[in-house]
Amino acid sequence: MENYNNMHESGKTVMRLSATITVAILLIAFTIFNVVNYVWLEWIDKEQMKWIIIIGVSIALLYLIISVIFIPIYRYKIFKYNIDDNVVTVRNGLWFVSVMKVPLFRIQNVDTHEGILMRKYKLANLTLSTAGGNISIKFINKTTATRLKQQIKSVNKDKNQSN
Repeated sequence: MENYNNMHESGKTVMRLSATITVAILLIAFTIFNVVNYVWLEWIDKEQMKWIIIIGVSIALLYLIISVIFIPIYRYKIFKYNIDDNVVTVRNGLWFVSVMKVPLFRIQNVDTHEGILMRKYKLANLTLSTAGGNISIKFINKTTATRLKQQIKSVNKDKNQSN
């Protein structure tokens, strides 16, 4: 795995921000439910609600710690990709690591995707579509994604012209 590229370094930041926003939204929804229950509905009595709050906040903090500290580092170390003259190789996974190799001539479509946070850090995801499924190259520099997209399309264009 010596000639392989990793995701962009700021991809870890985007994953961390995304996880933080997710936890914040969940905690806001949980707080709204608690306030509505306390003020109007009283579905759950106060002693049970205290334990629900403790357990809910503990789970949210545990999820925040895992998804902000450990998962971005692990994904950065595991995810690798390489595009040479004939084959795209992508190594991906979190719990189960898979290595996929796709010949360039099998790729039918190349799409780029930019989320709101990714756009701020000038990152993009590249999705390579084949008849058998899709392969994603995640959190790469936007200019690199455009260059790789053009490289793959030019290989397929040359192949179609020679046939």
